[in-house]
Amino acid sequence: MKRLRLFPALLALAAIAPAVRAGYRIENVSYPAELRGGISAVAFTPAGTLVVATRLGEIWMRAPATGAWRLFARGLDEPLGLIADSERMVHVAHKPEVLRATDTDGDGRADTFDAIGGQWGLQANYHSFFFGLRRDAAGNLYGSPSLDSNIDKQAAALPARGVRNLTPVLEPAGHRSETPWRGWVVRLTPDGKLEPFASGFRQPNGFGLSPEGELFVTDNQGDYKPATGLLHVARGDFHGHVESLKWEPGFDVATLTTEAAWRRSKSPAVVFPHGPMGVSPGEPVWDTSGGKFGPFAGQVFTGDYSRLVIRSALERVGGTWQGACFPFLGRNDTPDFVAGDKLKAGATRAAFAPDGSLYLAATGGWGAGEDGLQRVAWDGRAPAEIRDIRLTDRGLALAFTQPMDAATITNGAAYEITRFRFYYHVKYGSPWVDEARVAVTEVRATSDGRGAELVLADLQPGFVYEVSVPTLRTRGGEPLANPLGYYTAKTLRNGATTIGGTTRLPRPDETSLGAKEAIASETTSAAMIAAGEKTYRFYCVACHQPDGRGIAGGAANFVDDKARLAKSDTELLALIEKGNEAKAMPAFGAILNAAQRRAVLAYIRATFGEKK
Repeated sequence: MKRLRLFPALLALAAIAPAVRAGYRIENVSYPAELRGGISAVAFTPAGTLVVATRLGEIWMRAPATGAWRLFARGLDEPLGLIADSERMVHVAHKPEVLRATDTDGDGRADTFDAIGGQWGLQANYHSFFFGLRRDAAGNLYGSPSLDSNIDKQAAALPARGVRNLTPVLEPAGHRSETPWRGWVVRLTPDGKLEPFASGFRQPNGFGLSPEGELFVTDNQGDYKPATGLLHVARGDFHGHVESLKWEPGFDVATLTTEAAWRRSKSPAVVFPHGPMGVSPGEPVWDTSGGKFGPFAGQVFTGDYSRLVIRSALERVGGTWQGACFPFLGRNDTPDFVAGDKLKAGATRAAFAPDGSLYLAATGGWGAGEDGLQRVAWDGRAPAEIRDIRLTDRGLALAFTQPMDAATITNGAAYEITRFRFYYHVKYGSPWVDEARVAVTEVRATSDGRGAELVLADLQPGFVYEVSVPTLRTRGGEPLANPLGYYTAKTLRNGATTIGGTTRLPRPDETSLGAKEAIASETTSAAMIAAGEKTYRFYCVACHQPDGRGIAGGAANFVDDKARLAKSDTELLALIEKGNEAKAMPAFGAILNAAQRRAVLAYIRATFGEKK
């Protein structure tokens, strides 16, 4: 079979180190067999004690001196975030409220539980989580009651806390706000008063405070959410999902239009393109270790459910937070790049330890993932990476962790720049639209070889810029471990910006999937496979991986499990169309048209199936 040309981003992803890059080591952290259910929160006390919570409702502590574990509290309702105040006090976010658990008698177990907040609605929908938890300098706590997943008729017949409103906003969506403040970030004052803070969230699975005290949240792709990302959250913001607006005081949802919602929506400060940059991000944490974790001081690290850790670099342009993201710990299984244990899927909780290492907590239970706790430590060797991408007046400036080879760093052809944006619509996710290659007209390298300013032929606001540099080499001839980055250009340095951030409304002459995404029935086999490769890159690569080997316990392994592709086209096309909720696979019938579904199956068979 003729070898297919890979798209630049997929080619770059294939080069990502599997579990960790050179310079870092992953270690599985052992814990007692009684600590069950997946670790759903992780933090350290000021004295260095490790504190974790589990989805089965327990809080455990590990002493820094001896490594001994002890049970601190139990009986919580699926806690998903905590603040470790001390060895005798913990604030924890679980479904009904925030609890302050205190050990008043010093026996190592919490004996007093004070409820804080809880004025949000609660009912029996399986997806009614409460995410958090962060506290600002004034003592305010931040969290979010998530949207419910569809309308659960059985749950709707059961009692609920708070009024119930099942009326959809605009049109029925996959996620709904059935009870008050679901889809909002709420602020709890030190005296326990609930203040609605910002709206428009779907499943904000990660909360973080920057060193400057700015609140950032990660949200998950889906209806009204074209991509995941790192969202800067300020009071009064609307972040896109319309369901939450039914609880906004004085707002009449009957007058709302999709265009009005789009004009009001605030897109992520850093977009994580779905697929290349994961599928479901978790808790963002800032590297404040002062260099103990390598050459990325001040940057943000976010674990994703798909066995990936994302690294982000933020900057403020014209008052707007925006920036770049990169793969950090990646997916494949190339032994040459592995140091230590394999990164676990499901690692969406993170915390930096006092020694500068990064702890990642993993939990299964959403169709994939693994239970576990891991520690990532730097060995003192600077890996070859794009350290940062920043916006300039005429293009983008790249900074590297090592001096680059003079011949490759000044070669304009080494930089493949593509820009794109998304639709704002009720459908699950979005294709990349208005996608275009952007020519590099000039490269200005720094004298030390650690930086390059790229002058672009056309720089526009409101786009995500993909930077792929697979042919760049260090002065020692080493390729970059992760030659891929995405810069979110919401605002330019001259003040130019757009309505809707990095999204736009579909035009009347477009299908909701994009006219250019259509694939005719008579398309040739080679063209069908090429089109399917693009669809695989957008929607499948994060779970099924660039090498087709999937995620243990979740996404199918097409390469090693021959039974997966032994099924008929009819069976596999039906699976793609209808999804598999048990494995967290969405129904792509609402995302991809029939021709696109045929094309991606053709690509999967041609690339990972039996060669004839």
